[in-house]
Amino acid sequence: MRVGMVSATYDPSVVNGAVRMVTLYKERLEALGHEVTIFTLGEAEESDREARIVRSPGLRLGSYGYYLSMGYTREAQALLGRMDIVHCHHLMMSVEMAHRYVNCPIVYTNHTRYDLYTGTYTPLPQPAADAIMRQVWPEFTDLADVVIAPSESVRRVLLEFGVRARIVVIENGIVLEPFLRPRRPRTKADFDLPESARLLVYVGRLAEEKNLDVLLRQFAVARQLIPELCLVVIGKGPQEAELRGIAGELGVDDAVQFLGVVPYEEIPDWLAAADAFVTASTSEVHPLTVIEAMAAGKPVAAVRSPGILDSVESGVTGYLTNTPEGLDAAIVALMSDPARTQAMGSAARQASMRYDIDLTVDKTVKLYEELLSTRPDIDREQPHGRWLKRTEKWSALLDQLADMVRPSDEADAAGRSWWPRGAPGPRKQSDG
Repeated sequence: MRVGMVSATYDPSVVNGAVRMVTLYKERLEALGHEVTIFTLGEAEESDREARIVRSPGLRLGSYGYYLSMGYTREAQALLGRMDIVHCHHLMMSVEMAHRYVNCPIVYTNHTRYDLYTGTYTPLPQPAADAIMRQVWPEFTDLADVVIAPSESVRRVLLEFGVRARIVVIENGIVLEPFLRPRRPRTKADFDLPESARLLVYVGRLAEEKNLDVLLRQFAVARQLIPELCLVVIGKGPQEAELRGIAGELGVDDAVQFLGVVPYEEIPDWLAAADAFVTASTSEVHPLTVIEAMAAGKPVAAVRSPGILDSVESGVTGYLTNTPEGLDAAIVALMSDPARTQAMGSAARQASMRYDIDLTVDKTVKLYEELLSTRPDIDREQPHGRWLKRTEKWSALLDQLADMVRPSDEADAAGRSWWPRGAPGPRKQSDG
């Protein structure tokens, strides 16, 4: 099976849920014998060709790693047209792009609470942001043949925002083994902490939508009741300097460590030293960091929100609070009794077994096979591939023009090494 993974951004070194899911899907699908090509935007890298990554030029949006483009290059268009299944992992710069060029079923996984992100990163009040997403979400998901929701609660959110496409729940998965048995487990001494310290850890992006300022304030309140409480923040983001300042203002800067970026393969080692995982975010759909912490045997203190409430059973694998401002109570309940913390950690590890990436990929492959058997894309009111078909009558002329500006035969032959038979070789131009 030839599978195209379409993502608005792709940098495997970034701690980003959608990017990591694309990477995991690619690894597991290829291990099963499928051919996977990633279609994304940005500047091409030396390693792209060997990794089967096809990048089309785009305008970088700030420091977030996302790109804006009016279309894909002709090489990308041609390759997309040869896929058996296309699986999209972003809404606007992914599903719509695939719809333009493919001749096969399109699957879309909704990784983001776009309603909350719109309310956070625009000057619009949340009701106005919600009104926009009630228009945008259904319109763009209509371009897919199936929408995957990573949790049941996210499926309900999509329905509330008017999504009309078929929705299937397939939970996100992780590679469990590194978290079950870390290679070089760290201890509290690695944080210059005594063993008596009660250590909380957060892993993720340091950005406004993660409510980390609230987390710090709630941590400061909880620490008044549990003086040995400490917090380690792993990750980077635009809010780091502000968060360091808040920790200083609250007088807890001596109890809060900002570890910065840690290579992903070392995250299990650092989690091993913690007593529990904590997050104040309400913008998740099914956070991988929470699942990873549970697999590492760490109970979770978090806010009851879509995605998290599907993973954490309050009172069993952690404690959930109804609002970010109540997180201090969840932290105190979780951390005041070491025996309880340990028992909940064991329960969390057991609960994490359902999130084995192989189970996720197996369910997804069965969905792919169903779509290839039923071909709902053929009977769509909005047929896929209109942009590609529109340019077919001009293809002969475009090929002649391309021949005039393409590299030498030797360079072109080297560039074609992994291109599917019959597809045009690498070229620079785009007809968007």
